[in-house]
Amino acid sequence: SNSCSYPAPEAPVILTPPTQAERRGEDADRRAPHDSFLCHTPPPDTWIAVETSPSEYRLVVRLPGFRRDGITIATRRRRILHVVADSWEPEGGHFERRVLFGYDADLAQVRAEFDGQILRIIIPRRVPAVSW
Repeated sequence: SNSCSYPAPEAPVILTPPTQAERRGEDADRRAPHDSFLCHTPPPDTWIAVETSPSEYRLVVRLPGFRRDGITIATRRRRILHVVADSWEPEGGHFERRVLFGYDADLAQVRAEFDGQILRIIIPRRVPAVSW
């Protein structure tokens, strides 16, 4: 067998954001100064969905009322994609999701676009090495 092969692909898992109580346990220095003023509840019409094709994963995130400059996408430990959106408008709020991917997701090649309502994130899938 080929020693360079990846583990079998795993379906992406949407992880829930930390609760307020869990957040309080974080180091106070790591909190942003505006944290206590920002509503941490996501607006009710936001959602996230994962679509899978043989060549890529697609995250579709509905973020009405958010602006492009309030959205952050980051990768953690090569397998987690962290999506955070903040709006300081009166009807705004905080949206945060972490998505855990299998080893076949290439998080170094993430692409994203936002049309003012829908954030689309494309994560290419690595072609698994063939085992003989």
